[in-house]
Amino acid sequence: MSVITLVASITLTSVASAQVYGAPASPKAGELSTIVCSQTVESLCAQLLYKTDVTASTEGQFQVLVQGFDGAPLQNFKVDLWMNMGHHGHGSSPVDIVENANGVYLVTNAWFVMPGQWNVRIDFTLNDQAQHLEIPVWVSR
Repeated sequence: MSVITLVASITLTSVASAQVYGAPASPKAGELSTIVCSQTVESLCAQLLYKTDVTASTEGQFQVLVQGFDGAPLQNFKVDLWMNMGHHGHGSSPVDIVENANGVYLVTNAWFVMPGQWNVRIDFTLNDQAQHLEIPVWVSR
């Protein structure tokens, strides 16, 4: 009887721990992020294509894919990594950005320095209007 109780207790404790401590898996190379769209420009959206596995201990690389614009050049393109930590935020070092095509940017030297929920913040100007999009990324160890 006590063995059954012990097994049931371990099983329930493991399930409870998974629910409390469970977190989404970090993105893997080749995966796409969720699509995030502008609140001001209809059909202007961005998505990430991960070139490397994302972890808190290795350099991340990804492409930013901006879609749904009229082909006008995107100007002043910037990307930064940001983690909201309740009463303050935490950024990362500047990333390196290479424009592969209009609306397609390779981001390297992206260091998500600790596990948790990060935002990839994307800023640019399109047709003289500033745009800001944030794509959430979960980072594990």
